[in-house]
Parts: sequence; C-alpha cells; structure tokens
Amino acid sequence: RFEPKSVIAEKIKACSSKNMFSTDFSKHVTMKRTWYVVKKTLEKCDRDTIEQITGRITQGVKAMIARKEQQRLDYNASYIHEILNKIRQEVDSAANNAKYTFNNDYIIDLSVFLCKMATERFEDMHRAFKKAHDPTVYLE
Repeated sequence: RFEPKSVIAEKIKACSSKNMFSTDFSKHVTMKRTWYVVKKTLEKCDRDTIEQITGRITQGVKAMIARKEQQRLDYNASYIHEILNKIRQEVDSAANNAKYTFNNDYIIDLSVFLCKMATERFEDMHRAFKKAHDPTVYLE
C-alpha cells in the first residue's frame, strides 16, 4: 500500500522542517488520459479546486483533533488511524473528477504532514491528561 520504508522515512524527515503543506501539482496530481492524444494540463479552476480539497481535508483533521482535545482523554494510537482513514476517505471522494486524480505521493505527503501536526497536539494532550490524573496531586 505504501512505498518501501526507507522512502517514507525520507519523506518524514523532509516534512519535519515544513510547517505547511503545499500541493506540488506535478508531483501530487496525475492527469487522466483521454481518448485523443492532446496532453491535458491543469487549469486554474482545477488548481483552485485541488487547493480547496486539501484545505477541507486539513480543516477536517484539525477539527477531529480539537474534538479529541475537548474530551480530555489520554492519547490513543487509534487516533492516528482515524486521521489516516479520514484522509483516505476524503481523497477517494474527491477522485470522481474526470480530469485528474490524486496519486500516492499526495496521500503520503499530506498524511505525513497532518500526522506530524497531530502528534504535537496529541503530546500536549497526553501531558495535560497525565498532569490532571497525577496521583501525587491527590495525595497532597
């Protein structure tokens, strides 16, 4: 399903220096073939739609994380799986476009970026949970 681990590890390292995800249209989007030979390119409206889809996925993941934070529960590994499933569902639902498709590089790069962002917030959430449930506080 994913590329060899070394490639993903390189992507994680490369993403660690970025604070923002930016869609590389030549890398992340594949034009669908047509029955005629003329090569199709992305129009501005297509690029805008792709950016809107990326923004909607990002906002959806941020909202999911915010709901987890509001519940004041401890971190659970299933949260990362929920994020990955949400990304996959959103990309699959956007794949109905007749002109282009998102390729695996898009899914992997966006997943790495959003999971990195989520990890930072989940670490804060875990620290807050530990502090709120520290038995030494109750014993004092």
